[in-house]
Amino acid sequence: MKKLHTRITPARIVSAVFCFLIFAGLEAAAIYFDEFSWISLGVMSLLCLLSVTLCLFRFRLPWPIGLLIGLAAPTVSFYLMESLTHIVWDTMELDAIVLNLIFYYLLLLFLYFLTDRFHLALIIQIIFVMFCGVANYFVILFRSTPILPWDFLSLGTAMSVANNYTFSIDNLFAMLVGGAIFLVLLCSRVPSFRFSELFKKAKRKWLSFAARIAMILLLCIPTTMYINVLFQPDLAEKTSLDNTLFTPKYMYKTNGFYVAFLMDLRLLQVDEPEGYSVQKAETLLAEQETDSTVPEVLPNIIVIMNEAFSDPSVLGEFDTNVDYMPNVSALLDGAENTVSGSLYSSVLGGNTANSEYEFLTGHTMAFLPNGSVAYQQYIHGETPSVASQLRELGYETYGMHPYNASGWNRNKVYPWLGFDSSLFYNDFKDKVKLRKYVDDQSDYANILRMLNETEEPVFIFNVTMQNHSGYGDKYENFRPEVQAQFKNTKSNTYLNNYLSLMKVSDQAIANLLNTLEDDDRPTLVVFFGDHQPNDYVVKPIYKEHGLDIENQTLEQQQKRQIVPFFIWANYDIEEQTDVSISINYLSSLLFDVADLPMSQYQSFLYQLYQQIPVINAVGYIDTEDTCKYLSDTDEATEELMNQYQMLQYYQMFDQ
Repeated sequence: MKKLHTRITPARIVSAVFCFLIFAGLEAAAIYFDEFSWISLGVMSLLCLLSVTLCLFRFRLPWPIGLLIGLAAPTVSFYLMESLTHIVWDTMELDAIVLNLIFYYLLLLFLYFLTDRFHLALIIQIIFVMFCGVANYFVILFRSTPILPWDFLSLGTAMSVANNYTFSIDNLFAMLVGGAIFLVLLCSRVPSFRFSELFKKAKRKWLSFAARIAMILLLCIPTTMYINVLFQPDLAEKTSLDNTLFTPKYMYKTNGFYVAFLMDLRLLQVDEPEGYSVQKAETLLAEQETDSTVPEVLPNIIVIMNEAFSDPSVLGEFDTNVDYMPNVSALLDGAENTVSGSLYSSVLGGNTANSEYEFLTGHTMAFLPNGSVAYQQYIHGETPSVASQLRELGYETYGMHPYNASGWNRNKVYPWLGFDSSLFYNDFKDKVKLRKYVDDQSDYANILRMLNETEEPVFIFNVTMQNHSGYGDKYENFRPEVQAQFKNTKSNTYLNNYLSLMKVSDQAIANLLNTLEDDDRPTLVVFFGDHQPNDYVVKPIYKEHGLDIENQTLEQQQKRQIVPFFIWANYDIEEQTDVSISINYLSSLLFDVADLPMSQYQSFLYQLYQQIPVINAVGYIDTEDTCKYLSDTDEATEELMNQYQMLQYYQMFDQ
């Protein structure tokens, strides 16, 4: 070991104090959000002591020890990063670990030749890796899915709602981040091992710089080979890697963060379906029978996609001190002039825009990269939708959302989808907030205002905001009324607050329907939730029923996609109850209930719905209520799926 500098300077004291405060803050936050743990306190105290010591005393490790620590550091940082979200040795096989470590060491080599300092390359790599790990931890906490390549197209939306979430950590998070901080400080004591030292005897000083550039360029060869391996479609068949797209969260646990992320990059482009051609798609559309008869009186159509509205009891029964959705339950139980049932979403805890996309276009996220956002990636001009179709029938079309116009690119997408007018936060009048958001009651008052100001029949597509995450903060204008009651489990603040919001939404929709019931104009209301809330909200339900939320069967995963829906009319329609349907079919069902002429594409979808009632990003459910993966099909089902995929591709990219 090189000379130990024992003189303690003010700068070292400041860095040591800062380091101590970080560790103390992490441990305090873990106790506040999780629970007190002697193990966590002991580990954090030891890491803090070692880290403060490294801050106070300056030295370089002997080169053999430094080299060993440096070479081991990427592997240690890999385990620290992955352990933030899962237990590596329980979820990842050896080949998946090796493929991830190749990325780590290629990155280290690139940083080494770039900086010409081994210890600096190690520090940058560890900080980068842990930054990604921490970001991924919170993204999973907020929306139950990891960071995906196409998320970077949605950074604006993500930043606009970031302050709405509750940032909480647990003891494991604190220990892992503490371990990463210690590892950074330890690597700062590793010798530089400068690559340029090999050329210090050369008379030309530029030679070492040129050699480093050459080495960086040379690294492109193994890097390209590595990425090419991960892009192979049959890679999962030759390794333990998973590419079933069951859920991104599951894939990232099995494959590791960076391998899964790189594998997903190849899905940024949607491939043509097998056997696809424009002529085949057009022939298939031409075969669909349609009725172009338009009713003499067109009903007003109000579609309300209520943010995060769901009934968590579908995951497992539990009691509450008061009923949190008595009015919606009454509609689901067979109310007059109502079609109702269970609606299956493709998203969970976030990516609201994909539920909009499925309803408005009839397309399914099942045929698109899991976790992608269609509004961001695939709509760049006029796109056929329910809105453009109804506009051609003579409807005045409105897209309404009481929040930022730029969220999910809606201010650009809505006109492309055929909406005559788009109304966002600043366009809403007499706004009342519940927590931070415009409440459903004043949102619906603006629906009634638009309805009364328009003489033509109207189509209003309204996306609410009241129930948006997070559910942990306290507000002066929100007093939770509902408490979940379990026999063996303690409820949490998140679930109670969420259920209390459902109760407010339930009353608001009842008030709207009561108002419309007395309206002389025929009106249809379609109401559904876009997705269920995040995992942290419903964990007590799983715990009460002895279920593992981290390891769910396909049937349990499909239950996480269920939201209630109903189509209600203030005039006579045929009642239906216990309908099971996915969001991509819902607009076709609406057209059938309203007796409106369907497009050829809708006609195909409505017939497909009779044979495969549910298709979403998780899988599909057949007429016998059996949950299956998209890859698990018989010959007839596979043919129907292929036809749907061809028509969707045609509508999206070639029409």
